[in-house]
Amino acid sequence: MSYQRELPLVRRRIEALLLKTVANGCTAGEAIAAFEKAEDLVAKYGIDPDEFRWPPRPSTIFGSASSGPNASKPPRAAGSGRGKGIGRTAEALIVEHLGWSYSAIAAEVNRLVDGAHATEKSVRWYASKMRRRGESVPLRRRAVGRRQEADAG
Repeated sequence: MSYQRELPLVRRRIEALLLKTVANGCTAGEAIAAFEKAEDLVAKYGIDPDEFRWPPRPSTIFGSASSGPNASKPPRAAGSGRGKGIGRTAEALIVEHLGWSYSAIAAEVNRLVDGAHATEKSVRWYASKMRRRGESVPLRRRAVGRRQEADAG
C-alpha cells in the first residue's frame, strides 16, 4: 500500500509530536507518549528519521536516554505490577494442568513468581481472556468451599 498522498500530513504530525516537550509545557508522560508515537510513525511509514530534529528523549525516573527513533526504551519500574510474568505463568499453567482448579493455579503462580498475588478470580479472568482469543480452554469447576460442603452433606 502506497502512503505517498499521506506522507506530507504524516511528516507534519511527526514534527508536531516532536514539539511536545516538557520545555514546551507538556507533562513528562505526555512528552514520552508523543516521542514514542513519532517513533512509531517514522517506522510505520518508512520515513528517514534524519529528516527531523529529535529532541532528547524525555526524562523518566531512570534519567534520559539517547534520542531518535532507534533509542532504547527505558525499563519498566521495578515496583510496578506489570512485567513480572504473572499472566504468562497463569496461562501456561491453565493449559498444562487441566485437572487443577483455578485456586491451585493461583497458589502455584504465587509460588513461582516473586511478589505475585494471584487469586482464583484473577486466574479465571486469564482463562476467559484466552477463550476470547480463540484458544481452547476447558471450563473448570469452582473449588468447593466449606459452606458448600456443609450444604451438600
